[in-house]
Amino acid sequence: MMFKRFYTKSPSERRQILEADGARNLNDLAGIPNAEIETLDRMSENVIGAWRLPLGVVPQFTVNKKCHRIAMATEEPSVIAAVNRISKLINACQDGIHCSFDSPVTMAQISGAVSLAQANVFKQIINQNKAQWLSLANEQNPQLAELGGGAFDIQLEILPPEWNELWRETFVIFKLYVHTLDAMGANAVNTMAEALLRYIENEYVFFTPCMAIVSNASEGRLVHASIDIPFAILEEITGMPGSNFAMLIARASALADRCPERAVTHNKGILNGIIAAAIPLGQDTRAIQAAAYDYACKTGVHLPLVRWNMSSKSLHGEMHIPLPIGSVGGLRKIPAVNAAFAFDKIDNYAELCSVLASVGMTQNLGALWALTTEGIQAGHMKLHNRKGAV
Repeated sequence: MMFKRFYTKSPSERRQILEADGARNLNDLAGIPNAEIETLDRMSENVIGAWRLPLGVVPQFTVNKKCHRIAMATEEPSVIAAVNRISKLINACQDGIHCSFDSPVTMAQISGAVSLAQANVFKQIINQNKAQWLSLANEQNPQLAELGGGAFDIQLEILPPEWNELWRETFVIFKLYVHTLDAMGANAVNTMAEALLRYIENEYVFFTPCMAIVSNASEGRLVHASIDIPFAILEEITGMPGSNFAMLIARASALADRCPERAVTHNKGILNGIIAAAIPLGQDTRAIQAAAYDYACKTGVHLPLVRWNMSSKSLHGEMHIPLPIGSVGGLRKIPAVNAAFAFDKIDNYAELCSVLASVGMTQNLGALWALTTEGIQAGHMKLHNRKGAV
């Protein structure tokens, strides 16, 4: 059966076409109230409905002295259970988790192929024309510049030449840096980058364009989180001597620091929490994952994004993670996303960064608590068995 211009059909028409093709149980797969279908149809492509995840809640979670609620969308109950468990430790500490973030900068790569001699010519060109190129980029989004953001730098990278039978050329990459304020900014930055690619292609005949695209390597969007949990609080809530509990966690953290295979799973647990909290807030979870794993591997070895160590009086945790996220933009027009921001008591970009980073850090501590005591399966499988999972 040929599905001609399927994308032009309404969701109900697409369902009829699929049912005629033998599809069954579409309501079980993608059932949704009719009132929501038009909104969803604008959000994605070839929409026939929605696939739902369970939405759980962490009712009290203190970050930077403010108590938040956290809505988390995930099919894995132990993720929410871990954050709930550790929230008791977090809330007992003065101010909760402390978070800060770098000024959000998104980088795009504008790339093309040239000879090595021509590549070196671009060193002089970029020095002479940087201001003009930045102005051209900011013309694509004047509102961003008016608000204090916008493109502010361009750097040239010349890759080592590749000589083979097919071509004898190298790549030049113009890295465009844009202050994106409270937005994730990928669309705005891509528009700027594509405008520059067209300009360079037209202006310099020896430049063969390759592509212009935002990079998900997001070191310009680092979020920093830290907490000190006194031994007395650890003992009160865990039932173990505080120094003993801290030693278990610090030792597990040291293992992740020295063993890349363990660090991968250590970081996956962090993302379990962040992604579950990011979904209701309409964030690009694929970008978050790509940025996190890229940052973890910056040294060439996969390292943990959260580290725990102990002093003579407390367990200290520290995390540095890039978060390509935004508190403004198209998805804020979706009622469910706006409702999630209100539910979580997230009023601005700073709080969005802080909450998501803190959830990841908290989930990591919850996982390490389980791993170093009763083992991950005791609580994990108990929760899964409750819903008939295997």
